[in-house]
Amino acid sequence: MNIDGIIGARSGMQPTNLFADDRATREAEHPRAAELRQWTREHLCRPHPDLGRSGPVCPYTARAIAHEYLWVAFIEGRHIDTEHITAVVDDMNDLFPALPPQHKPEAKIKAFLAVFPDLTDYANIDTVQNDQKTRFVDKGLMIGQFYPGCATPGLHNPDFHALDAPLPLLAIRYMAPTDFPFLNTRHEWIDTYLKIFAPSIPGFISNSLADKLLETPAPSVGAARSASSPGAD
Repeated sequence: MNIDGIIGARSGMQPTNLFADDRATREAEHPRAAELRQWTREHLCRPHPDLGRSGPVCPYTARAIAHEYLWVAFIEGRHIDTEHITAVVDDMNDLFPALPPQHKPEAKIKAFLAVFPDLTDYANIDTVQNDQKTRFVDKGLMIGQFYPGCATPGLHNPDFHALDAPLPLLAIRYMAPTDFPFLNTRHEWIDTYLKIFAPSIPGFISNSLADKLLETPAPSVGAARSASSPGAD
């Protein structure tokens, strides 16, 4: 897959294929790329006894890996402020449509990770993810944060921390029908979800449904708290 010229205008980020088989890509990859591959395969793609449901921790990752549609960019630096992370996210927003595959339905499988391997303070990642979520949801995309010790509770078991990862990162992918629990805390998120997955519903009915769903109590404390962070679980 040729992605020459796909470079972030603001951050200079250059996506690579995390699971590409070509030797040149592997020789030039970041030293911690192998660690990231191992985590995606051995954690995200497998069931976990504490998950609270059957199936893998992340239902989407295995397909992205199988088709070599998992893209990654490493952003180095120990002191990266919210302005810099926002620039990275702006570039992710611009580059994601250009990354292969570009056409549906295959494009629905791909995901893009921005990894910050040197960061030890993750507060800015949380801040940017929270600030940018509505922008991505409006485009039918999900943005989620992962980092070591991320304590966001799981949807099915609040004691299971699905976003705990060996490397701090932000991930984007297309919205899926099962993402509703991550979107049921704000009217505009619910409305966008309904427009994507129930497009034949008239707008005034979609708005009414969004109001009613927002008024419905979340099924659990864990689910309500997890609604800000899509990706796994």
